[in-house]
Amino acid sequence: MARLGGTAVGLLLAFAALALPLAVDTDPPALGGWDVALTEEVSDERTPSETAAAVFLHRIGAWPWGSVLVAGLLLPLVLLRRWSSVLLVALAWAATSLVTVPLTKALLGRPRPLEQLVAEDTAAYPSGHTAFAAVLTVAAAAVSPKWARVPVLLVGAAFTVVMAWSRMYLGVHWFSDTVGGALVGGGVGLLAWWLLRFLAPRLRAARR
Repeated sequence: MARLGGTAVGLLLAFAALALPLAVDTDPPALGGWDVALTEEVSDERTPSETAAAVFLHRIGAWPWGSVLVAGLLLPLVLLRRWSSVLLVALAWAATSLVTVPLTKALLGRPRPLEQLVAEDTAAYPSGHTAFAAVLTVAAAAVSPKWARVPVLLVGAAFTVVMAWSRMYLGVHWFSDTVGGALVGGGVGLLAWWLLRFLAPRLRAARR
């Protein structure tokens, strides 16, 4: 359990460290030449099929389809009356997508790349879509049987990477935004997992 909490703290500290230069100076908006180069490497050459895939990912990571994915994870847990797992998923998602991501965007106000294929009017750092994919991955692994956790994490990690690619491809995020999104989503998800592991035995003991 200590390893779980330590990993969560490490990811969140890395997220904060990546944000620190942006808090000092957001002009230019990228963290450096490497940030621009990696972003342009993804977004420079576009094809109709890749654009369609990126737009699809854009839609499923936003309202209302993102909420459908969360509900799809919650519904079987509710039917099985796994209330602690329901709490974990809901807490991790809300803390990431409704609190940490929008608050960080508002505080930093980082400009997005200029050539966007889809309209986004919020600040850039961190990528909310990538954070959503990462926290959903960790939450799904946390509520899965032990034998299924590694496959769930592998599939979820691939989903997170593809989501990050789509955000750069569509020209709405810098590379570092997607890294920050993965860090905060993974960190908050692991923190919720650790918190539930810490509290669950105590809550069960209190009910006896």
